[in-house]
Amino acid sequence: MIQHKEHSTDKWALSALDNGWRRQPNVLAAVPEDLKSTIRRLGIPTEGDTVKSVYLYQDQTFMDSTGHRNTPPTGGKYLNTFIPSFGTIITESNYSPKFTAPGAKIPPLWRWSDIVWLLWTQEAGANARNLKYIVRNNVNTPATRELMEYIEVKDPDTLNLPWPGKSYDMSTEEGLALLATSHGQDVAYLVIDHSDVLGRKIPLARMFTVMPGEVSNSGTSGSTPASGSASDGSDDEKESYYYILWELRNTITE
Repeated sequence: MIQHKEHSTDKWALSALDNGWRRQPNVLAAVPEDLKSTIRRLGIPTEGDTVKSVYLYQDQTFMDSTGHRNTPPTGGKYLNTFIPSFGTIITESNYSPKFTAPGAKIPPLWRWSDIVWLLWTQEAGANARNLKYIVRNNVNTPATRELMEYIEVKDPDTLNLPWPGKSYDMSTEEGLALLATSHGQDVAYLVIDHSDVLGRKIPLARMFTVMPGEVSNSGTSGSTPASGSASDGSDDEKESYYYILWELRNTITE
């Protein structure tokens, strides 16, 4: 069972800059090419002012949890796209400080769920409470990929399954297994820690694949979860690309 994380309440009062994170300027707002048709099928625009991409880079010194100042930067980086008017977050390229600087001291604000929530509230404003979709783009973390491949073998209906893919709620073995991966835990943490804004939500996992011929070069930059697991970036060109769309539903059946 995924439970609330232990964290200092003081952390929530710290800005990204206090933790050595710097927002990169002039980032092109764009939905990955391989996801555009899927996002449009959901009735969500993929271009225009409503689409906002944010690249946060941990390249500044910071004060660690022991109070030591001028701790060296970790090189962590988070690139995500937000569509606030339509309650959507799309992960793109995410490397947590625990991955980029293993064994080093890390800033108090380091988890994907915390970083993305901070950015989401900044970008979405009053729409923050309307978060509905979190798309894990081009999943290539080995442990999660292996699970998704196992689900494919176990359930032949999911083999190379294009959108709309297949959905698994949290009453299923597959849904709980996906939630337990690093690609699911971050979503669960975000939902649990911010239920005061989002309300009580239960995630529904929709797994789907895109064949290599359908993916342009601009859509193949993998997504690495902020939990510290990471991809080596070497997807086999003959394999399908894997995606998980998490839909946040009310605890009362919608």
